[in-house]
Formats: sequence, C-alpha cells, structure tokens
Amino acid sequence: MILTAIFLPLLAAPLLGLFGSPRQGAVANAVLSGIVFVLTLGAFAAPGSGLVHADELGLVFGGVTGFTGLTTAIANIFYLREAEPRFSLRRWRVYHAMCQVVLGSTLLGLYADNIGLLWAAVETATIAATLAVSMPRTASALEAAWKYFILGGVGIGLALFGTMLVYLAAQPALGPGFSAMSFTALAAHAPGMDGSLLTLAFVFILFGYGTKAALVPLHGWLPDAYAEGPAPLTTSLSGPMLNVALIAILRFRHLLEANFASGGTALPPGPFLLTLGLASLFLAAFSFSRRRDARRFFGFSSIEHSGIAAFAFGVGGAATIFGGLLHMLLHTLIKSALLQVLIRAAALRGSTAPGHYGFSHLRGLIHSNKYTALVLGAAMFGLTGLPPSGLFASEFIIISQTIQRSPWASLPLGLGLLLCAIALLRNFGPLVFGRAPAHIKPAKATPETHLVTLHLALSVVMAFAMPPMLVHLLSDVAEALK
Repeated sequence: MILTAIFLPLLAAPLLGLFGSPRQGAVANAVLSGIVFVLTLGAFAAPGSGLVHADELGLVFGGVTGFTGLTTAIANIFYLREAEPRFSLRRWRVYHAMCQVVLGSTLLGLYADNIGLLWAAVETATIAATLAVSMPRTASALEAAWKYFILGGVGIGLALFGTMLVYLAAQPALGPGFSAMSFTALAAHAPGMDGSLLTLAFVFILFGYGTKAALVPLHGWLPDAYAEGPAPLTTSLSGPMLNVALIAILRFRHLLEANFASGGTALPPGPFLLTLGLASLFLAAFSFSRRRDARRFFGFSSIEHSGIAAFAFGVGGAATIFGGLLHMLLHTLIKSALLQVLIRAAALRGSTAPGHYGFSHLRGLIHSNKYTALVLGAAMFGLTGLPPSGLFASEFIIISQTIQRSPWASLPLGLGLLLCAIALLRNFGPLVFGRAPAHIKPAKATPETHLVTLHLALSVVMAFAMPPMLVHLLSDVAEALK
C-alpha cells in the first residue's frame, strides 16, 4: 500500500510529461490522485515496515495529503477550461507531471523512516514545484521560480548538513550504518547521542526545513510562488508540503528534547522554535496590510499558521503538540479550500491568470455568484481562528497550554493572533459583500465548489466532533513526541 501510494505518481509522471492532450492529462491526474487517496486510506490497515512505513503521524497526514491531492486534481480539470489557451501543450504536460511528482514526493517525506530519504523527498518536491511555478514564463513567474529555487536550495543545503551532523551525533549510540539514520532507532537511543553535536545539527535542520515550512527568515519564496504559479498548484504548496517540513522539524526536535531531558548535553529546543514561531506570526500580521493581491495575501497567511505550529512545538508537552498537529491538519483543509474557490472567483471575473486576483478586482463576489461568495467567505473566516472556525479549537488548546507552561509567551501569541484575525476581517467584508464593478454579471457555480464545501465541513467535524480514532492517533503521537 505505502510503496504503491508513493511510487505510482512518481512513475506515472514521465508518462504524463510525454503523452496526451492537456485535458487528457488533467483527467489522468485526477484518476491517479484518486487511486493514491484510496491507497493512503488503505495504509491504516497495512502500514508497512522498513525504510518506508506509515507510523501514526504519517498515517494521519498521509490521508489528508491524499484527499487534498484528489480535490486539487479535480479542480485542475475546471481550471483547464479557462487557462488552456495560455500555455503550450508541452507546458501542460510538464505541469501535470510535476503535480504528480509533488504528490508522490510529499507522501515519501511523510512515510520515510530514514533521515536521508526524507531529505531526498523534500528536495524532489522543491525541484518539481519550482518547474511548475515557472510555467507561465512571465518575468514575474520566472523571478518567483528563481527565488524559490535559490531560497529552497539554501534551505535544503542547510538541512543536508544538519542531517549529516545528526548521523555523526548518533555514532556513540548506534555506530555506523542505516540504523543511525532511522527515526525509530534514533528516538530510542537519543539519550546516548552526542548532545552538543545534536544541538548544532538541530540549528541547521531548523533553518533548513524551516525554509520549506516558510518560517522567518527564509520565508520570502512563498508569497511569490503563490501569486505567480499556476493557481491549483498553490494548493499543494499551501498545506501538504509545508506539513512535511514541519513534521521533519518536530521529529528532530524530539531527539533534542529526549537528549536534554535525560541529562545529556543538548540544549532545549523550545527557545529556538518559540523565537521563529513568534517571528513568523508577527511578520505575517504586519505584512497583511500591504498586500493587494489575494493569493499573495494568503501566502502570508500560510506563514502565519506555520509559525503557530512551530510555536506550539516550542512550548512542548503532549497537549500543546496535539494542538499544533491539529492546527496543521485544519489549516491544510481550510487553506486548500480557500485557494480552490479563489480560482473559481477569479474565473467569474474573467481570468484565472496571475495578476487577476487583486482584492479590488474580486470585490463584491456575492453579486457574481452567492454560493461561491459565501463559500469563499466561510473559508476566509475560518482562517481567523474565531468561533465557529475549526481553527478556534486548535488555537484554544495552544493558548491555554501556553498560559500553563510558558506564561510569558501567551501575551505575544495572543496579540499576534488578534492582529492577523483583524487583517483577515478587514478584507472579508469588501471581498464578499462589497460593491462589484459595474460590468459584472451573475454566473453559475461549478461542481468543484462543492468539494470546497466538503473541505470546510471536514475541518469543523475534525475540530468539534473529532472521530475517536483520530483522537487516539494524534494523542499517541503527541505523547511520543512531547
């Protein structure tokens, strides 16, 4: 199950890149993504073993990644109707191929039990996403792709060096060989690792994978990639790829924490994560007011929510980590829903090309289509973290635990969340209920908007009526990685 879910999209990508029309490629993309989603659900029954297997953390996030990949692929079909004339046949083939590479490498990163394999998965996803972002071939798209490639290259280089240092730090406990690269073995022998070397490794890993998670200070690629790349692809960038990087940080954080707690020479990881988490939160809060492009605006929103998750991991404790993981899951569902319906909103105004997502251009959506406007408004309100948003549940857990464990950090956390919510609400009213341009005429909603509604419904259910199985899985993960 696990190997098929990973390698099916990776092996199918060359075929999508060589054969078929744009529409055939989009349909094949959707079929493949549907199969992968079923396989990620099947992993709950057959998690596998060895270098690639699904632990509880991988099972949960693999399922959400498969679901997001499927809905994104379906949205691709409708995106193609409007965007097909803008790109050549070769570019469409490359785009569909890169969508599958991103999906397969993201799943590989979630399921990998080997620190080297994790690094290779993230690097593969980076290269594939860079090629897709450059697809429009405009000056701004090429600039965004180069920025992504350069910053991503710096980050992945730092992560590689940190990975090598972790392997060296494991030598006193595990000796040479593959066992010193296994997360399972490293977690079991973390107290016996070289704590000083492990601390140095964590700094490189935090900034390396923190680049992929869009944490400050190497966050600058994300808003440009959102704004200039093909719109459905930003759905992949918004959640699953960020999740892989954050989960990598969490796994390495556990090694450092276990060494420190056992009396080793490692430093506690909390201050590192708290600092980057708060910096990301406040950078997003003070950047919102200057953003006039909706996709760029929501790119900064992703930086905000990555910062919140990193902050939760920095506070530590089983309950806080539970809240951080829940926050990542809910953010993935809500943000992918928002970006998918945003494509439809731009189509209602005549074009889904980059540059047609300005708030002034999209304002008054309710006059174009009430259903689309209300779904977009619900997704946008969901990102505020105010009730009844699903993110209210995760943020409540994180704030309450922060007050108990790190009271001094609760005030800046609350202030940052408030500033971000205000920025979202300021744009919510005009975008949904404002006065539309005079030439706008009503139009019908298309079927992919209903999938967006499913995303939002799942986020509410997961927050306020979470299935017992999911509660147990996340609780076990949080307890193991606290």
